[in-house]
Amino acid sequence: MDNKDIDREKLKAIQLNLLKLFIEVCKKYNLKYYCVGGTLLGAVRHGGYIPWDDDIDVAMPREDYEKFLIDVRKDLPERYFIQTTETDKEYLQTFAKLRDSNTTYIETTSAKLNINHGVYIDVFVLDGYPKSKTAQKKLTIQKKVMEFYRSPKWNLEESAAKRKIRKLVAAICYPVLSPSKVIKSFEKMIKKYKCTECDYVISHGGAWGKKEIYPKCFFGEGSAGKFENIDVVFPDNYDDFLKHVYGDYMKFPPPEEQVPHHDVDVVDFEKSYTEYISEKQ
Repeated sequence: MDNKDIDREKLKAIQLNLLKLFIEVCKKYNLKYYCVGGTLLGAVRHGGYIPWDDDIDVAMPREDYEKFLIDVRKDLPERYFIQTTETDKEYLQTFAKLRDSNTTYIETTSAKLNINHGVYIDVFVLDGYPKSKTAQKKLTIQKKVMEFYRSPKWNLEESAAKRKIRKLVAAICYPVLSPSKVIKSFEKMIKKYKCTECDYVISHGGAWGKKEIYPKCFFGEGSAGKFENIDVVFPDNYDDFLKHVYGDYMKFPPPEEQVPHHDVDVVDFEKSYTEYISEKQ
């Protein structure tokens, strides 16, 4: 499906509703969160969405994130779903998505997976990053193993030959473990590093590699901001955060890079993904 055919205003309206719901839960349970990534950049540079962006990103310290996963279930109307490896077995990410199950948004990379395919916002988790170089190397190796193991299932755009090699190596390394168990093993290790005990934090689920390692002082208690006229929370030092990730963040990228980042096969804002899937079977 051509991304140009998607009704961006309808997509934004659903995502903003999810964001409002997320914020309501955080306020009710006094949970800390921050706008990050393109959402933070858009808020600062454009007052809301980056014109060509197509998602919303927030992040929470691990302690608040874990509470959120428990507390959100008490407050979610039936149509909304918090997606993790615990709630959706074929969902193979180290962060959560808050989805609207009454919609359809089937992305190319996950089209063949038996998961909730509703419109979503990303809820990333911030973990402590160890000071020890040895611990950092161990963490990096374990993360690469985890990514390698889950890739044959998740990265469906990868060539068939490369996916076969990954599956073979994964089967040799972890003959009795499922990808979800490997992810859980990785999460068990990263939870050892508490944000409160480290000078740096890391978003393991982020897409910016080493740039996802931040001085903890960037975040702090959070500062008031606006995203599309919604009251949100920015990192305290959001200017340093944005420079860390984007460099001269007020400078626009070249025109060829001003495009949505998600390839989507099917979009239907009026019909649940379950209806669409059942019709195709």
